[in-house]
Amino acid sequence: MTVLVTGARGAIARNVIDLLLEASTPVRAASRVPGAADLPKGVEPVRVDFTAPETLAPALEGVEKVFMYAAHEGIDAFIAAAQEAGVKHIVLLSSAASADPESEIGAMHVAAERPLEASGIPWTFVRPAMFASNSLWWAESIRGEGAVRLPYPDAPVNPIHERDIAEVAYAALTDDGHEGRIHVIDGPGHLTQRRQIELIGEALGREIAVEALPREVAAKYMPESLLDMLAAGSTEVWGPTSEAVTGRPARTYADWVADHVDDFR
Repeated sequence: MTVLVTGARGAIARNVIDLLLEASTPVRAASRVPGAADLPKGVEPVRVDFTAPETLAPALEGVEKVFMYAAHEGIDAFIAAAQEAGVKHIVLLSSAASADPESEIGAMHVAAERPLEASGIPWTFVRPAMFASNSLWWAESIRGEGAVRLPYPDAPVNPIHERDIAEVAYAALTDDGHEGRIHVIDGPGHLTQRRQIELIGEALGREIAVEALPREVAAKYMPESLLDMLAAGSTEVWGPTSEAVTGRPARTYADWVADHVDDFR
């Protein structure tokens, strides 16, 4: 079984690749610029650009399963090529925001989900809520200034370790019974953004200043739907943790910090 993994430079895709390699599963890693991805030994790099249909058939030749990021632009061409290649299962990295297709983030992901549902190719949608890796947005200011500026620092969030998301996707790719299912994944517990920064500081052994960023400034680079959620102080639980699929306890945000502390040095 050969698996094509799109978005090979992404953190979740790289973890999916690692898990497949550990199981000695042939992996083909796709990106628009294959040479830009520093891939592990044994992974075949291929060019895939959903907006360049000529790249699709060669990448999908001999592929049985696909892990793909939600890219609605060019999705019809990709599905046609996957049908022609005889792909047996596509696992889509979507978003919990798909539950609200009127939202900006939800609409983008639903635009990828719906064509797959109608394609006739067996599918699984993995819908995580907030990624812990969003914290990497703060890395530059932590390294350079020892400070983080963000909106609503005391708003609760429930971040998910990318390895947990990848393990759910890997289970969907390799185990039976996931076809036609939607796996909504949430983190293991809420904490404030301020506490996130404190945990990064504790791992670094130094204090990090926190400054509240006005909403009108944050709106220049963050979706309004996300700002609305932070402003509301919502502790909504979107779904179970990855444990519902993998059988292993979800990693905490402190676990994520321990795995990424060097990114903040």
